[in-house]
Amino acid sequence: MKPHLQEYIDEFNNGDMEDLLKIFGSMEQILTFFKKQNILDDIDPFDDNLSDYQLEILNFNLNVLNDKETLRVCVSKLDDIVTKDDGYYLYVKDREDLAELFYSGGRDTSARDVAKAVLGEDNDMFDRWGNTTDDIYRDVVEELNPENIERLKKHMLDILTNLEIEVDDETPDLFNNYSEDSVFYLTPENVGDVIGDRESFMYLIDNDYLDDLESELSNIHSNAYNSAYETEIYNDVTSELETFFDMKSAKWESIPTSYNPNKLIETYIIKFNPGEVVNSIGKYVADTGNWGYYANNLDYVTTWLNMMNTFMDNGDESWLDFRIPDYPDSRLVDKYINEFFSDYI
Repeated sequence: MKPHLQEYIDEFNNGDMEDLLKIFGSMEQILTFFKKQNILDDIDPFDDNLSDYQLEILNFNLNVLNDKETLRVCVSKLDDIVTKDDGYYLYVKDREDLAELFYSGGRDTSARDVAKAVLGEDNDMFDRWGNTTDDIYRDVVEELNPENIERLKKHMLDILTNLEIEVDDETPDLFNNYSEDSVFYLTPENVGDVIGDRESFMYLIDNDYLDDLESELSNIHSNAYNSAYETEIYNDVTSELETFFDMKSAKWESIPTSYNPNKLIETYIIKFNPGEVVNSIGKYVADTGNWGYYANNLDYVTTWLNMMNTFMDNGDESWLDFRIPDYPDSRLVDKYINEFFSDYI
């Protein structure tokens, strides 16, 4: 190497940039010159002497030169990324760590709070409603599919077959239509009509002819209502995470620890979307707002999640966010009512 080139490299690697900047005008021009002279490989961006310039150097290598070796080293500095033949994967011990990608402000309960509860499987957060219906006929019976109507018929017949109900001015008109000698019997022929007639069905409920059926129908609705809300929230969280990840790939695995191959630890593994790791590292090192701060260097943030949190906190990348619904989707509630019905009736 020519003496003056060695002198330039030595000054650069010592972090003495003042004279070099006077000669070349900018960091990019210095690095461009080194590249032309085939001496750029003599620079280690992760050397302590270059800590103030690490991201600026990496930006040149990644975003100007598209240097694959630099990318490999950058990825290796982020401990939560594992490289496989088919792409990059995020490894975390606690799935709720992903909640750090969500917005934490703006309301009493933030998107991050909810995401943390969902990802940490904190079901207590979603037991928000106890009495979810004041009308079991409207909210449950009218929403039953044909299969569950048949199940309800059988249940009612098991309780009321051969039971005499006296017909008078207080009983529903439907009972009078099916009565014999002013006595009504529930039969396979009329039970469907009774279920289809609000007045008749609720008469049996309100006069305690159907034992605990009212309580069971209320419990079905409460379970369906809260489960629908939890599902909706889970889908919102998952949808946002799809910004970065292939959520269908997510799984738990027992992974040997680095210090003891015989000890296994449960690890949540999820595949990055194609290009995400390259793009996110490239954008991070290109952000001039990060340059010159040791705490922002890749070997200081140590993980992809920390890197993204820093990036988002600076306002240079949008937080994941979603509107927290006040109530669940009624269609999902109805779906769960029918799914859960056989567990109660």
